[in-house]
Amino acid sequence: MINKPINENWHALNGYLENKDIKHYSFDFWNTIAYSNAEFKNKRAELVLSFIKTKFSVSEVNTAFSKVGAEYNKYQESGMELLSPLDLLNKILKELTPSVSYRDLYDLKVEIDSLFLEYPPKLDNNLYSFIEGTQYYDRVCSITSNTAFISGDVIRQFLTDAKLLDKFSFCLFSNEVGYGKPTSNMYQLLYRKAKEINPLLSKSQIIHIGDNELADYKGALKFGFKSYHFKFKQNCLNEKYAVHSINDTATIPFNKEEYSKFKFGDSHIAQKYGIELFEYFRNSLMPELIAKHNTFLIYNSPYAQIPTSSYYLTQAFYLAFSDHLNKSQIKNINVKYCKIKRCQTYTEDYGALSAEARFNLIKNDTYEFVDIPTLNDVCIFIDDISITGTHQRVVEKLLHDGLIETSSIFMYYAKLNNPEICPSFENELNYSFISDVLKLTDLILSDSYKVTTRTTKYILSLLTKDLEYLVGKIKQHEKYSILTELVEMSHANDYNNIELYKQNLKTLKQCVLELNTVSVNF
Repeated sequence: MINKPINENWHALNGYLENKDIKHYSFDFWNTIAYSNAEFKNKRAELVLSFIKTKFSVSEVNTAFSKVGAEYNKYQESGMELLSPLDLLNKILKELTPSVSYRDLYDLKVEIDSLFLEYPPKLDNNLYSFIEGTQYYDRVCSITSNTAFISGDVIRQFLTDAKLLDKFSFCLFSNEVGYGKPTSNMYQLLYRKAKEINPLLSKSQIIHIGDNELADYKGALKFGFKSYHFKFKQNCLNEKYAVHSINDTATIPFNKEEYSKFKFGDSHIAQKYGIELFEYFRNSLMPELIAKHNTFLIYNSPYAQIPTSSYYLTQAFYLAFSDHLNKSQIKNINVKYCKIKRCQTYTEDYGALSAEARFNLIKNDTYEFVDIPTLNDVCIFIDDISITGTHQRVVEKLLHDGLIETSSIFMYYAKLNNPEICPSFENELNYSFISDVLKLTDLILSDSYKVTTRTTKYILSLLTKDLEYLVGKIKQHEKYSILTELVEMSHANDYNNIELYKQNLKTLKQCVLELNTVSVNF
């Protein structure tokens, strides 16, 4: 059950070593041969916090880095003029403190670079054996990579410390040459540098290897090189454990209406599901696990600031687990509730999509462990339902990219077993009871309601007349805190920056200001 780094890519690349037509191997750096160290990210966040002297969490700073980094990657790929690491660092600080100007950031950058070398990226061990193979076959290796926060000279120092720099004939980094992949300028420079080593080299004798489909794979092919797309395996690596299995849409093994209420924030049903899931775990998996391990990390599905419905299910599982340990007087087992942070990039209803559309939708989201597992931990990843396995693959990729080898268990209240069933069937489950604003209002006004991302997005997408009905009922029942929570949580999730949600959020915000019943933070 140990989740080991995936070697399929390297197995495929080893096959290219025997191809006499390939003389030069060009590698991307990030997420191809090196993976960012999560400890570095946290230390960097702490350093930034000490610099700006403003109350943010480490997770919030890391999210700012992820957001700016993702935007800049697209910026580079579009062929726009590049920014320096100092410019990007300034963007991070502006993201966190828009009203404050920072001038001299050089010293902060130097300290970040030092942290990078102190907590260096993790290298895939397969790289070493592959390089040995290229040397055996008298082939040449180089690096051609886009950069962002860490400049090329610092990456070179890392490669020197790792005793790898001399294995590469040259390194090209976007911040140094002034352009990045997939521009023809970058690949033309790679070709020119490669021909300085072997003047007889043709484009077809060079293969570029990288994880970015646009920048690495398609960019290299368009220029005339061979290319290998270094990608994560699409099938789930770990078994899915579930209380219920769905084989036929006509005979769902649980109450669909209850499930719909659960998805929109019924915490009583979430508690019921969580206890059922723990009982399943206790009877089937727990005895063997506690005999071998003593630390269990419980993760619910990734979210930003507003919890998903599975958060409340996972919370109930965690409490049931802890209560069982206490009642059974099992004192050598530690259980910790943990989080995976997510920066979401879309507004579409996930449940209505096909497997491929789901993957394409969430692939641009960014994820990170707030609580980083260690080798001796058992990670239990919990979600309410597995339809296509897309979110599980995201978590497995997160483990893979961090080179985290730990025992990983993926548990669900239900899973879809029949591949012939269209994944959009999930939408039928989600809305089987909460099908209109009237039923949603009844749930929101009940004592069991807890805020969820699904409910919040649904409300922010309501027609004006439906929003007025909901707000009127909330006022009638004097549950003003619901409105305040909606506004504050929406801002916390950056929904105020999404065009689709702006008008309804503006209306809700005005209601809260007019009521003036509690202090608000937005």
